[in-house]
Amino acid sequence: MVLRAVSLLATLCLFRVTSAEVAPEVTVVEEGYNYIAKLPCAGCPFLFQDTSKGSNEQWGERTDDNALLLNISLPYDSAFLTINNAPLHSGNRILPLVYANQVVQDFSADQLSGQLEASHEGNLGGGFFGLSYRHSLRHVKNNQNLEALLFQFDVIELHSALTSPALQFQLNDAVQKMLEVLLIQRPVLSASDPSPSFEILSAKLVPRTSLGHERTMHFLAWDTHGEKGTASHALSYGTSSLVDFLSSSFWALLGFTMAVIVVFIVVCLMCIFGWEFWKDDYEKAQQGKRRKSSVKGGRVDVETGFDKRKMQGKFKSAEELGLGLASRGQIVGMGKSD
Repeated sequence: MVLRAVSLLATLCLFRVTSAEVAPEVTVVEEGYNYIAKLPCAGCPFLFQDTSKGSNEQWGERTDDNALLLNISLPYDSAFLTINNAPLHSGNRILPLVYANQVVQDFSADQLSGQLEASHEGNLGGGFFGLSYRHSLRHVKNNQNLEALLFQFDVIELHSALTSPALQFQLNDAVQKMLEVLLIQRPVLSASDPSPSFEILSAKLVPRTSLGHERTMHFLAWDTHGEKGTASHALSYGTSSLVDFLSSSFWALLGFTMAVIVVFIVVCLMCIFGWEFWKDDYEKAQQGKRRKSSVKGGRVDVETGFDKRKMQGKFKSAEELGLGLASRGQIVGMGKSD
């Protein structure tokens, strides 16, 4: 009985030690498709909120080793790679806004697994930031000389509106790391499989380096419509505003429909009454001739210039015109009949 109690106590102690282990830099959620990276944030202030007096207390800062949680996910159709549910390399030139939760550096593995089982972020102990970042995706060859894609993601600045004034912190420490993900093309097993499709071979944190074909996103200079101040941003914002306006009420949709009808009518009238402006000189001259002909009663042929009044009466045959015979005579056989 004593031995059983000692064994049970040892098991409980071992369970506590195991559950209290610090979460690794990269945790595998689903091999090849989903990973959680705990990116150390060198020199970053740790945001905290004293909830002992309520949930509306102000956020403060303290010095504590902390990290940013990055959820790396790749759909089965390999349409895009996501960081914290923000799609990157999805074919859209508008870079997404990426947010990340902050945790202490010794964030334990059981806390992470508990959050994964709950399927929501919850209270992780720290604040959350909007990220300014740079990233790239390029083709490389792996150790087996197979075609692969190398994705690199580097956080360069943090932004938070939780504090007053708002916090803006640059990650310019020399020991700061970045995320590196290697993707390889998986074989096509059936006709329904998308091609090409990839899976994640490895995800790790590496020292900072220069990125090839990189794109940079500054959090304060971008929004959901793209980079502020550009033509594409204005077009996207205008289109989105129009769609929101049309979907706001029935009267807005009716007004838009009436405006389209009015524009269509105006265009038609311009085409009808403006046709004269586009006629060339030859068409105008021919129209002038026809107009003069109509004034004279239609008696002068426009093309030949003959007076139709002189051509009225008996039709002259070829013999009369050619031989100069009187119009009253007719040639019948070899004789002449008056």
